[in-house]
Amino acid sequence: MAAALNEYLRLAEPHLSPRLISPTALADIERIARLLPPVSASGFECRLGRAEAQADFGVRLLATDGSRAVLAGRAEAGSALPSSLFTHPVWERLRRFGARWDTPGTLLAEEIGDVFLEFDVEGPPPPVPIPSFFIEYDKRAWRRLEALEESLALLWGEPLAPAVRERVVACLAALPSAGYVSAAGAMFSRRFDGVRLCLQGLGPATLPGYLARVGWPGDTSEVEALLAPVAGRVERLALSLDVGPAVLPKLGLECHLADSLHEADSERWASLLDVLVKRGLCLPPKRDALVDWLGHTHLRSRPEALPGNLRALSTSLGPKALPVFLRRLNHLKLVLQPGQPPEAKAYLVLLQRWLGHDGRRQRYVFGDLEEVRDAVLG
Repeated sequence: MAAALNEYLRLAEPHLSPRLISPTALADIERIARLLPPVSASGFECRLGRAEAQADFGVRLLATDGSRAVLAGRAEAGSALPSSLFTHPVWERLRRFGARWDTPGTLLAEEIGDVFLEFDVEGPPPPVPIPSFFIEYDKRAWRRLEALEESLALLWGEPLAPAVRERVVACLAALPSAGYVSAAGAMFSRRFDGVRLCLQGLGPATLPGYLARVGWPGDTSEVEALLAPVAGRVERLALSLDVGPAVLPKLGLECHLADSLHEADSERWASLLDVLVKRGLCLPPKRDALVDWLGHTHLRSRPEALPGNLRALSTSLGPKALPVFLRRLNHLKLVLQPGQPPEAKAYLVLLQRWLGHDGRRQRYVFGDLEEVRDAVLG
């Protein structure tokens, strides 16, 4: 592989506190990143209430950065996944899914905006690491159930079990008028044969009633108590729900800030994290390390330090375009699980973007490669 994702992670490493991810844990993550193409969005899942500095690792695959073509095995993608991965049936199914998603005119190409691979990292990874897999609907999608079913059938190698499908349909039908499914997951690495649904458009007022309607077996008063201190500090909530033949008791509540991927917004994240510290859900050193993570990196004065693929692209675009890495928090998640105290997690994201000057319009453009290339080269 001409370039690999671990080259991007090396640029993030100076900003990753060992209080969040230990050097040993980061080395384990980099072993996985060496197998993957350089994607424009990757990140880390960090547990905030524990002293251990372990983290899981995630990558987002998109059409715009070429990673969809890599998953599909398209020859002209300019990069390739190692053939050793495809000795495992999960990766064979991932390839089949990628090929279908990458085919214009298919239901998957119309409905799915990106996919997310999440690797559990609890020590040195095996030679063929197995990720959990999430499909995320395009913002313009109809969010057709058929797209979810086809995706999961390709990924599991068999259709969704009738009892699971029935429960998924019931969960979607029970959503309030503002609610919708944004993503669905196949948890390969955790031996869970159902579906993880990510549901948006729910808030503190509608969430308890929704959980009661779908038969969630937990105590909704615990959900209300967990949400109450943070509800006024977040712009958007998302519910993460595991659905088999029945709705399972574990759930996650994602807390998002508006435009957090565009602006570092240190003050608002610090304020939200302070609430978690007071509730005993986040250790103070981890709060400080998360705030310190926020920022950006560019290497205009040190082009030799750029990963090779970005150095070549930068040269082809000329001096009016600059690759930039944004260090952001995507969201915080509060997790309820039977028999365990509530837990908080943070999802750090590393975004590779471009800054370019549009000479015709005399303005700067910030975005993905295609946007900036069009502006700079006309």
